[in-house]
Formats: sequence, C-alpha cells, structure tokens
Amino acid sequence: MSNKVIFLIATYNQAKLLEDCLKYCNRLEPQPDKYIFCENNSIDDTLDVIKRFKRPKELIRFWVRDDAVKTLGNPYGIIAIARQMLLKRARQLDSDYAIFIDSDITLLYKYFIDQITCHEKDIVGAPYLRPFPEGMFLASKWDRGNRKLWYKKSCKGFQRCTVTSGGCLCLSRKAIQDKRLFFDPPIWNKKRKASEDFSYCIRAGKVGYKIWIDCNLQVGHYATASDYKPWMIKRDKNRKNIGYIDFSYK
Repeated sequence: MSNKVIFLIATYNQAKLLEDCLKYCNRLEPQPDKYIFCENNSIDDTLDVIKRFKRPKELIRFWVRDDAVKTLGNPYGIIAIARQMLLKRARQLDSDYAIFIDSDITLLYKYFIDQITCHEKDIVGAPYLRPFPEGMFLASKWDRGNRKLWYKKSCKGFQRCTVTSGGCLCLSRKAIQDKRLFFDPPIWNKKRKASEDFSYCIRAGKVGYKIWIDCNLQVGHYATASDYKPWMIKRDKNRKNIGYIDFSYK
C-alpha cells in the first residue's frame, strides 16, 4: 500500500514565486495526496494562484497585526505560527509523511517524493542554495553546542546533520504525531538566535531524533540577499488594515 503524503506550504505575498513553485510541483510523479496552504495578510495575487491550482488542496488563513513581529520578539515568529498550523493539520489528516516546502522553492527532481521518503527516516531535509554571496549549499550542523552554523560548498549522498531548514523538510508519521516536537517563535536576543526550523531540529535532537539531509535531491531556491524572507520584513504602517484580528499563538 502506498504512503499517504501531503505537502505543507506557508506563503505570504509571494504570488509570482508560488506560481512557479506549483508549476514544478505539478510535474512530480507521484503526486502528494493533498497540498495544504497556510496564508496570512497577502495583498498580492497569492490567493488567486492557490485558487487556480487544480490539485487536491486546502487553505488555512490567519491574520496578524502590523506589529506582530515586534510583539513576538523575533523575525521568525509569524512563520513559526504558520508552520505549527500546518503541522497540526498534518496530525489531523494522519499522513504517513508531511513535507514542508517554501513558496520560493522549486522541486527539480521529478521523483522527489519517492527519493525523500525512501530512507524511511523521521526527519529529512534537502540542500538548496541559500541567499549568501558564496552560493553555498546548506549542510547545517550545530557545532559542538557552540551554536555556530557550519556550511560547506558541497555535500554528497545521504548524511547526518544537526539542524536543517524548514524550506524543504520531510517528517514521518512518528515525528508528525509526536507532540514534543513543534514550531514556536524561538528565543531571539543577542546571546541566542535561532530560526523556527532550527529550533524544531534542536528540540527533536534533544528527545532522541536523528536529523538527516539528502544531498542527492535537486532543489532550487529563488530567495536573494536583497529579497530575503517576506515574514522578516516590517509591515507598512501606512497601509489601512481592514478586518485584521489578533491571533494568539497559544
């Protein structure tokens, strides 16, 4: 019996990139059973792109106030909320695998799903180009507890790592249903900085999970240093917000 696989996509104001992302998703064989989108506050054509996408899908929407980044205390707070909503839905759907992909990701390998799930591991990431001038592939490792990221110019095969990005992240049923594992707005201060996905991996490692990265996967990443992540951008205070409501993460 084939595995039940769902894709989890958080997006905000990235209509053009999301449209391209979904074009590549349409080429996948096999297809995931369902695409779950989580969107907040978009004022571009993001919702229209999702509506036009013909694959089985669901849409989760939430709104945040303009001062949400400041209130949460770190730039990753909003995406943490979106990822946790998606994870909660994956638990409800009781999928065998849930795969997070960001809306600026392109899955270049046609048999991506079979490749990332064939290892039968609980947490598997994929390398993709990060927006650094060096254009390095990400092979994230937490350096002996010093919280210093380790990058290298290339990585090969299937290997262990300590943290990996949520931009392309596959979770097994075991990891999905384990409520010790969750995304939350991480601690963000001068002494300790960690994104919501790295915090997830650190939490998983502490309770005994092993984190893996499949360097054979071909994954594109469109983000650039000048246009990094939309949830990190301070929202326009002059824009009139109609219908916005407070969203409590707890």
